[in-house]
Amino acid sequence: MATATTNAGLSQSTKQPYSAPRIWARLMRYILRYRLWVAVAFAGIVGTNILAIAVPYILRDVVDIGLEAQDSGYMFNAGLLVVGLGVLRGATAFMGRFFGERLSHVVAYDIRNQIYDKVQRQSFSFHDSAQVGTIITRAISDVNEIQRYFAFGLIDGLNTALLLIGVVMMMLLTSPPLAIFALLPLLPLALYSRGFVLRVHPRWKKVMERMQALSNHIQENALGAEVVRVFAREQYEIETFHDQNKKLYDEQLDFITQWITFLPASALLASLSTALVLLAGGIFEAQGIGDITVGLIVTFNAYVLLLVQPLRFVGFIILLTTQAVASGERVFQVLDESERIVDKPGAKALAIQGHVRFETVSARYDSSADTALRNISLEARPGELVAIIGLTGAGKTTIANLIPRFYDVSAGRVTIDGIDVRAMQLQSLRSQIGVVMQQSLLFSATIEENIAYGKPDASQQQIIDAATAADAHGFISEFPDGYQTIVGERGTTLSGGQKQRIAIARALLINPRILILDDSTSSVDTQTEHKIQRALEQVMQGRTTFVIAQRMSSILNANQIIVLRDGEIVQRGRHDTLLVEGGLYEEIYRLQLQEQERVRREAIIAGTIKAPLEDRRSTAKFRKLIDRLAGKYVP
Repeated sequence: MATATTNAGLSQSTKQPYSAPRIWARLMRYILRYRLWVAVAFAGIVGTNILAIAVPYILRDVVDIGLEAQDSGYMFNAGLLVVGLGVLRGATAFMGRFFGERLSHVVAYDIRNQIYDKVQRQSFSFHDSAQVGTIITRAISDVNEIQRYFAFGLIDGLNTALLLIGVVMMMLLTSPPLAIFALLPLLPLALYSRGFVLRVHPRWKKVMERMQALSNHIQENALGAEVVRVFAREQYEIETFHDQNKKLYDEQLDFITQWITFLPASALLASLSTALVLLAGGIFEAQGIGDITVGLIVTFNAYVLLLVQPLRFVGFIILLTTQAVASGERVFQVLDESERIVDKPGAKALAIQGHVRFETVSARYDSSADTALRNISLEARPGELVAIIGLTGAGKTTIANLIPRFYDVSAGRVTIDGIDVRAMQLQSLRSQIGVVMQQSLLFSATIEENIAYGKPDASQQQIIDAATAADAHGFISEFPDGYQTIVGERGTTLSGGQKQRIAIARALLINPRILILDDSTSSVDTQTEHKIQRALEQVMQGRTTFVIAQRMSSILNANQIIVLRDGEIVQRGRHDTLLVEGGLYEEIYRLQLQEQERVRREAIIAGTIKAPLEDRRSTAKFRKLIDRLAGKYVP
């Protein structure tokens, strides 16, 4: 069976190293699907920077020509040109920002869809160990960080890089000596930025891991609210949460401290460029060196001021990049997790009859764990009812889970109509198997939608028929909104018995060839259980039914009872035969089932309920069976 993973179900041992450059390159591939948007956004950014660089160049002529010659017409025309360039720059800036933002949101949309699709396709073994809070954090918080990077970090980073390249080229072409002084402080700024990245990356990763742990804690306590209150542990949980939240606060503060210290340092280095331009330019102009003019000094100062804000923004860009890379690593851990239960090559969609065979089956949940099942061989023909019993941990549910291939066997094979279930398409296989699990989960929707979940195109009459068969139609009809009654989250507005009956109706509606009932009447009273059992007697006809039994009603009518101990079949047969045989079945009967049978026997004698179908044919025969069992087993 599939190997369980660490880190809340997400494997740390990946097939490829999650280095920062690889993660960044992989994130970039998402925008390649939208090349037109990328081209328009890039054109907008390039146009904005060209227009921004042109304005200081015009200022040089304004000072050296317009002011020098006091030509008001020239200055007026230059002013109109600057205004026109400003309007164009606004249009190109809008184009770059709009399509950049659009790209960021469509990338987030694609990644969230991929995560959700991946989680939906994962097998039970993934969800056995995956924490819900972890998945939610990665699908929401981590994807938000990636979206912010594409919206601001990537766009503004590209804008800064292009502006820097353009300004440097203009400076070098106009006056190389003055350009050297202007750009001299940029080298220590680059080195300081690199050190900043190395410091903040591990800190942000720690923040996200702490946030994930906090999300898991909230989710777990929300689900376990009843247990917390039953044991009066509210104060303990509050203090635990406060402690975890305080650690998150301290780690966030440490992270922000690193970022805040970068801002004044980068601003100081940027201001040095302005000072050096004014100082060196003044000296060069006074000495007549390098054809330096007052207009050129003004132009260089404008270029430096043009760079100051983007350079100060470098810290924020680095911050967003670091966050995106850290979040990208966590997202790719989910996306790269192997899908353990998938359609095999050549898998076929087949209509099944329901002849189930286990052929020397062994199974385990983890490669390092003990085998959950060993050498299981059994057969169930269409129309037969097989009851599976055993002590806790014996492997009852594991047997049931192997039939619809929720897990795969580690040895042997499970066949339906002689075909290995691994050779069948999962959709085809599972659509013909009705499963009612021990924990009857309902969705936050109407009762009708919950019953029709497996067959959304079912008619109203089909839904009512399924509910009637599960003895649910009566209580549903009593609700003011009937089948349109909204069920609360996880079905919390219904009782346990009501949830189980709706879950049974949901399984029956798909008209399955194989029906699996995992202790499906454990939350109902004896009277309701009997009603459901009588309805199921009709429904089971012609179907192969497996029942993980904790109630006598499921055992008495079984064609075959499988008794498990530690993953092995130790007994099999019918109820009365196994009682005579003794062994584990007799032990389980005494511990779990004897009192149930006594209550049922008294109810049958009193006429409260009817005898099981197969024994109802002869009252004398049934009473003889009761007397024989009572004489041997009743205290």
